[in-house]
Amino acid sequence: MPSSSVEALASAADGDVTVSRGRGERLLGRLGLERVGAEDLTIRRVRCGRGYIYRTADGRRVRDPEALARFAALAVPPAYRDVRFADNPRAHLQAIGRDDAGRLQYRYHPDWATVRERRKAQRLLRLVQRLPVVRRAVTRHLAAAQPSRAFALASAVELIACTAIRAGDESYARQRGTRGAATLLKSNVRVEGDTVVLTFRAKGGKPVHKEVVAPRLAAAVRRLLGLPGRRLFQYRDESGAVRIVRREDINAFLREIAGVRISLKDFRTLCASAMVLETLARTVPATSARGRRRQVLDAVRSAADALANTPAICRKSYVHETVVTAFEAGVLEGFAATVKGCRTAARREQLVAQVLAGAAG
Repeated sequence: MPSSSVEALASAADGDVTVSRGRGERLLGRLGLERVGAEDLTIRRVRCGRGYIYRTADGRRVRDPEALARFAALAVPPAYRDVRFADNPRAHLQAIGRDDAGRLQYRYHPDWATVRERRKAQRLLRLVQRLPVVRRAVTRHLAAAQPSRAFALASAVELIACTAIRAGDESYARQRGTRGAATLLKSNVRVEGDTVVLTFRAKGGKPVHKEVVAPRLAAAVRRLLGLPGRRLFQYRDESGAVRIVRREDINAFLREIAGVRISLKDFRTLCASAMVLETLARTVPATSARGRRRQVLDAVRSAADALANTPAICRKSYVHETVVTAFEAGVLEGFAATVKGCRTAARREQLVAQVLAGAAG
């Protein structure tokens, strides 16, 4: 389907993060796609020597060149287990597999991926619009007399907003000892005046050392460190027992105080997009396409370091494509003077919103 048609259909997803079932079905129909579930993906990837072969549900080997090319184009990582593909080339979900933590990962049809990119822009715009509401709620909860559940959750949101670290996954912490915000131990954190210092191993075993000057966060962390237990983000329930908070709790709290469906991952996406935008807006685009690609990669590398990601993952999952295309088209040159004068995170976030507005329209 032509990209202009896909973009027009993407706008039909309007402002809601999750397209309703009825709206989603209509959108799929207009794209010429069929909704499928994970159970409908019946072609299995099977190791064979240094490569793979693919077998249908009844054991027949797939030899069709177009099908094999489609599977290869989806670029499912070799490390994924239990990989399955859709038999239908117009299925909206094309492949699934489990990563090294056992989590199910998805690969979508390119047309549906375009719709998802449009909706990602809408999510970021919504986050920027609701950040003042979120910040006021966090401020209110951090002023509480006792380290309640809301205090612990607000502290976690504040930490992620200040550092852009991952939310933290219990399975990664349990199986690999890697950490994110929700799974941080007290031993991973220290407070020096108004500075919070984090030292831990992130996903993939990457060492992270962050120092952030944030008086409000530092005061909150000091109070949390006073609770018994190994975890940082804990609270006392009504009976006085100490409880930990989990990623799902923090995400639910964030949605509650924001009043819209946003997630902790959106903070990382906003941070990465803002960092790359700021770098590229101060960069004169090279005359060659190859030179511009190198400039984009340099900007993404800096953001990836801040997020403790590889450049490839940072570019794919956290930097919105509109920021890159705006640079390549020379649009960001008009933001150079504005970026130079940026003194606050809120102003940088508004600049990202300006660039993304067209993509979310």
